[in-house]
Amino acid sequence: MTELLVQIIFGWPAIITSILLSVAGVWLKKPTLVVASGIVCIPFTYYISNGFSTPAFLLPFFAFGSAYAITRQKNRIAWLLIAPIFIVAVVLAYIVLTQ
Repeated sequence: MTELLVQIIFGWPAIITSILLSVAGVWLKKPTLVVASGIVCIPFTYYISNGFSTPAFLLPFFAFGSAYAITRQKNRIAWLLIAPIFIVAVVLAYIVLTQ
């Protein structure tokens, strides 16, 4: 049971949930969804950053910045700020699938 919970928190379900929440939050202009996306993003970014040794741990801050941009009605900036989450997910998927 604990292995399944770890896979859900640190694995692809968390990445996909974070991406879906961020897209829905920016699309619907609801900053609370984007903040939830940033919170969901924290465990797997900590895992892929190898304990703060790479800059990947900064990804949740992009989500929080996107939520701030939504509150200021800066939708294009909000979309740009969630783009690094997509990019990291795509690169990670590429690395996993080509092994």
